[in-house]
Parts: sequence; structure tokens; C-alpha cells
Amino acid sequence: MVPQILQDIAFYVGFITDLLVLIIILVILFTVVAIYRKVTQALNSAGRILENTEEIVNTVSENIVRPAAAGSGVAFGVGKIFAFLRGTKKQ
Repeated sequence: MVPQILQDIAFYVGFITDLLVLIIILVILFTVVAIYRKVTQALNSAGRILENTEEIVNTVSENIVRPAAAGSGVAFGVGKIFAFLRGTKKQ
């Protein structure tokens, strides 16, 4: 036979232990939610940066690279015409 005081102590120790476990689980849950929000914000920001970079690359490609390539083709053609008119040939 266990004295009543020991049963009461065991009950309160078990109750406090259960309460602490629940509090720890809640703290872990809130921490995971906070980390999830931060990671989601970082990934969204990275996605926006990638979209902006893609737009910049497309703009540079359309406005600088293509005209430069067309200009180099024109320059090559003009060079060929001058070479023909001068009468020089590649050997």
C-alpha cells in the first residue's frame, strides 16, 4: 500500500511532465511555422530575381546582340564587296 502523499506527488509529476511535453511540442510547431514562412519569402524573392534577370537578358539579347550580329554580317558583306572591287582574293 502506497501512502496518499506519494500518489499525489506521482500524479503532479506526471501532470507537469505532460504539460511540459505539450509546451515543447507547441514551441517546436511555432518554430517550424516561422522557419517555413522565412524560407517561403526567400524562395519567392529568388523567383522574382530570376524573372527580372531573365527579362534583362532578353532585353540585352534583343536590343544589343541581335543588332550587333546583323551589323557584323553587314560589315562582313561590305568587306567582301570592297575586296572584290579591289581585286584581292584570299589565298
